[in-house]
Amino acid sequence: MQLSTAFSSFLLLSSHALSQSIGYNCNPHCINPTIPTTNRNLTFGRHYAVLNLDLIGLVDSIANSTAGSAFINSTASWIDFIHAQNPPPLSIFSRVAFSGSRKPELGPKSPFTKVAASVTLAESQIYPAFKVDEQAGDVVLNKSRYYAGWGNPLETILRAQQIDTVILSGLTTSGVILNTVYTLYNLDYKVYVIANNTIQPPGNNAPEVYNAILEGIIPSLPADVITVEQARDAVKRSGPAIY
Repeated sequence: MQLSTAFSSFLLLSSHALSQSIGYNCNPHCINPTIPTTNRNLTFGRHYAVLNLDLIGLVDSIANSTAGSAFINSTASWIDFIHAQNPPPLSIFSRVAFSGSRKPELGPKSPFTKVAASVTLAESQIYPAFKVDEQAGDVVLNKSRYYAGWGNPLETILRAQQIDTVILSGLTTSGVILNTVYTLYNLDYKVYVIANNTIQPPGNNAPEVYNAILEGIIPSLPADVITVEQARDAVKRSGPAIY
């Protein structure tokens, strides 16, 4: 669908203003957050968890692009920032992994086979730029479908730790992010997605898909899409986290 010239100009000006006002990196597009950047009251409370989803070796395929580099730097800095909190909140990493080399979770008629059949053991490991701090209590969960809690104790952990709010980063926007937003929203969690910290890999109309999900689908639930600057400020107002 072609945007009118006037509307395109409006979006360009709005994106420029947004990037200047909050330091948003605008890769691949300046997403307008669902919470105004002028709102200085955003907080995650004390019962929140940080979900870092599918930040695995596949990230290497986008590392040399402008948008990919910005995504990696923003997400890695966010993870380091969370680890620096005292005490650090619960951080959960998910990764695509299978029970054996023959990937028994993927049947010949499983639609997800087309997505994950080519994922190697090396590609299923957490990408080196993203640090897992086991001493801080970080958790790494294996999964065999898009949803971050598929076949693992994600929901058990969130309930046991009395979590009511989750903040999501991850690869990819249309995969683990969208599926996890929907599922945790339906389970009554307050869900935030950090726009800087998710990306749609190239191909299949990636920019349009990324924009539609973050500016249309997720806000319509409604769940919130925020910038990494807003997330950092909210953490500073929150807590100390209970974990």
